[in-house]
Amino acid sequence: MNKLKYMKNDHIMKPVMFLIYFTVNLLFVIKYGVRQDKIDVSFLVGIFALFHILIYRSNQFFINKIKITKTFLYLFLGAVVLIFVLLCHLIDSPYKVNIDRWQTIEYCLKDWLNGDFFYDKPNFIGQMPSYLPGQLLAAVGFYLVGNVGYLQIAAFIIFIASVFSFFSNNNTRSIASFLLAASLSFVYEIVCKSDFISSFIFTAAFIIFWHKKFSDNYFKKPLLLGLILGFLCLTRSLVIIPIILFLLDPFFKANHSEKLRSILGFLISFSLLLSTVILPVKSFEYLQEFNPLKTQGQGSGYIMLIFLIVTVAISRFVQNIQQIFFYSAIIYFLLIGSFLIESSLNGIVYNNLGITYLASSLPFAIIGYCYCLSENLAKTTN
Repeated sequence: MNKLKYMKNDHIMKPVMFLIYFTVNLLFVIKYGVRQDKIDVSFLVGIFALFHILIYRSNQFFINKIKITKTFLYLFLGAVVLIFVLLCHLIDSPYKVNIDRWQTIEYCLKDWLNGDFFYDKPNFIGQMPSYLPGQLLAAVGFYLVGNVGYLQIAAFIIFIASVFSFFSNNNTRSIASFLLAASLSFVYEIVCKSDFISSFIFTAAFIIFWHKKFSDNYFKKPLLLGLILGFLCLTRSLVIIPIILFLLDPFFKANHSEKLRSILGFLISFSLLLSTVILPVKSFEYLQEFNPLKTQGQGSGYIMLIFLIVTVAISRFVQNIQQIFFYSAIIYFLLIGSFLIESSLNGIVYNNLGITYLASSLPFAIIGYCYCLSENLAKTTN
């Protein structure tokens, strides 16, 4: 009975995960399609929808009937990475195309390295920065190399590594890789040297690798776990959602020593990183006026609180790692969707909505969808 119920859930989750993936990218097409007048938006939407219907319909055939070799897969991924590197150099200035996120992370990194406070410095279109020190730490190496866009390429490689770890079938690996590489939201971030999706890719990869290494006890290395969590939580505040789903219930089951050492590790990395942006501030009152908590949230704190409560409740019923990806994708999609609806009700027109924030669900939806494909493959081969 439990096995039948589990198979039924997988059958439901497959179209749900793909629908999230499709919708995130479709809204992206609509948002930026209306900004040009060379091709009718309805035509773009039609072609886009047809392309994704073909992907969805053909993936099961592709999984079952075609044999992808590891050599072919490596050549494909190498070509994708090379194309992404070229795309990183497609635009040479954020000011020409009005890309504030690229310009913002660069001046924030410059000030951060110089020990200067930057949360009080608006970017060139008047928006205040919201970068947390964990994300700055992740990007600083690429900034020093000379191109912060390489951060997303590194995130793509990390995503591929986690996919290889999670799935053993090369066909499933290739579909997961293709879906991220073909995602317009992700390609946009590479071209525009943005960094948003990378935080969620890092979190998804952490969940996969930590589960594979410590599946019998997630708190076997509590100090290291805490150190990693301190860093991840200071990339984007929203990454706390899959972390809660992954670790909250195991945390309650851990012994007192494991709990204390994990909390200690978290406090060490969290405090050290946070101090790098707080210590340069002029005064506590100034920090209250200018801080990332005011600018990183995309909507009402009440909406965020409701979804956090829902996440905590769901975490008590998570039975396997696959469900973490299913629930994370759904919660992110509904949460950001709620923020967008709130923004619309407040008078913000569609063209100015933060559609790109829906991309937080992408890595989780892709992995969840490909897990359903791999389960179907396992059923046909048994």
